[in-house]
Amino acid sequence: MHVPDLNSLCESESHVVLLFDPNPNAFCYLGLGSKRELLFEKPKPGILEALDAFSKLGSAWTFGWLGYDLKNEIEHLETRNPSSLGHPVLAWWEPEIAIRFSDSSLEILSGDDDDPRMIEALESIKRENKVQEGIQGEMVWSWDKTHYLKVLDEVKRLIQQGDVYELNLCMPLKGRAASNTSWPLFSRLQSLTQAPFSAYLQCGSYRIMSGSPERFLKKEAGRLISQPIKGTVRRGGSPEEDKALAHALQTSEKERAENVMIVDLVRNDLSRVAEKATVEVTDLCSIYSLETVHQMVSTIECSISLEKGLSDILRATFPMGSMTGAPKISAMKHIDRLELEGRGAYSGSIGYISPTGDFDLNVLIRSLFHNSISEVLMSNVGGAITSLSDPEQEYQECQLKANAIFKTVNY
Repeated sequence: MHVPDLNSLCESESHVVLLFDPNPNAFCYLGLGSKRELLFEKPKPGILEALDAFSKLGSAWTFGWLGYDLKNEIEHLETRNPSSLGHPVLAWWEPEIAIRFSDSSLEILSGDDDDPRMIEALESIKRENKVQEGIQGEMVWSWDKTHYLKVLDEVKRLIQQGDVYELNLCMPLKGRAASNTSWPLFSRLQSLTQAPFSAYLQCGSYRIMSGSPERFLKKEAGRLISQPIKGTVRRGGSPEEDKALAHALQTSEKERAENVMIVDLVRNDLSRVAEKATVEVTDLCSIYSLETVHQMVSTIECSISLEKGLSDILRATFPMGSMTGAPKISAMKHIDRLELEGRGAYSGSIGYISPTGDFDLNVLIRSLFHNSISEVLMSNVGGAITSLSDPEQEYQECQLKANAIFKTVNY
């Protein structure tokens, strides 16, 4: 699937969406402008119900992001150290122009054919994006190795005490990038990762450049599908090494234990909105090979209870267990204490809601978050800690996951 050349449109438009949909026929959504938007700077009561109502108005395609701190309204938690980046906790909008396209097809979902922006959008889709050379930016770890290992030891102590049995520990990366580099950074990140749930979102000065490999939740024809990732290893330098690494991941007791823990958590979450006895694991601990890593992925599905709407589904499942740990509420409380700075949009989700109420939401990992006014650039990287975790291996896994981020920014 080629990436269109959106550089000029990102400079002229306040709202831009490019969303990859990794179905078997692979296509993208492109959205420009905003007819109406729903924006919440912070969590507040009724925020998910407001999104539910917004998505139903006018039978339109809508797009946006859900920030991690929606947890505070869902579970009555708090974030003592909010993110310094300032992204809204929820930003959702209806584009004035929406197009769905693939390498072999194109469909205009909304917008006027004679709108100059429509003409420019269609031309941009025909042009394959060229990754810009010499992007000037910087990105550095906020934690050094000593601090990471110290915090990891604290997580292991919590596990031994029984407070949690898995916790997703993340450490931030911070830097700066010029205000006009959001799209060039995304196009470079996408070229490096070829991630199935890649996305670019621009809402005024707030930008998200996502190279996510993970689906949070998809609703389609009365079914919910969740595909948590737990277990990551690098790609090999030769076919033989690559196959050996994938096999080692597939047979790792530690990685399978992490994955199964989250599968159980997702099964429990989905059971709160599912028709009775319909929650099932349709694929357990399969290996998916991406451009830079192998990942262990499981698939859990259910039929949705007829009386459950979007807000009910999100209240039952958000944030995703793969980014918290288990038990979920206890893990989130400790994450807020241990990570020192709030996650902001990271560990949240980007996606769309269709006119029929179907949706597809990713997990906001392997992503960059940019404020074009302050020029602050941030990311986060982490992994699940269990009783079987080896501190040095966990640290090296973080380095592996951050590799594409550093290659994108420190170029």
